[in-house]
Amino acid sequence: MKFKNLISYILVFLASFLITPLAITSFVKKANDDANQYIERFEPVTSRLPDGIYKGKFKAFKIITMSKVEFEIENGFIKNINFIRMTRFPGNAYKSDIENQIRNTGQLEVNAISGATRTCNFAKAAIKAAIDNNVIK
Repeated sequence: MKFKNLISYILVFLASFLITPLAITSFVKKANDDANQYIERFEPVTSRLPDGIYKGKFKAFKIITMSKVEFEIENGFIKNINFIRMTRFPGNAYKSDIENQIRNTGQLEVNAISGATRTCNFAKAAIKAAIDNNVIK
């Protein structure tokens, strides 16, 4: 009797360790596809944006925030940008790289960083959401 219980526990344990990574990978791939679709043909022109503080976020399946950004536009230039949240690993590792890229170019367009393409897509989607929602303080 104890042996049957042990086998059941082992099977549940193995299944959870095999299924969980596959489910997470599928979730992130689908979120990336949604972000790509959302940012298609997105070419922000910083100089055309009204002055103010913009806030936006990209949520996967409208439930999990993958990226959250706040930036300030003053006289057509990016005064400050901060990604408050980056969910996707290695997202947090590349957060400062994405912020620096935007500061250095002075543009809200984010070029993909090798190894963090999905993270960059989530960042672009949050920027687009901030502009689309016209959330200005």
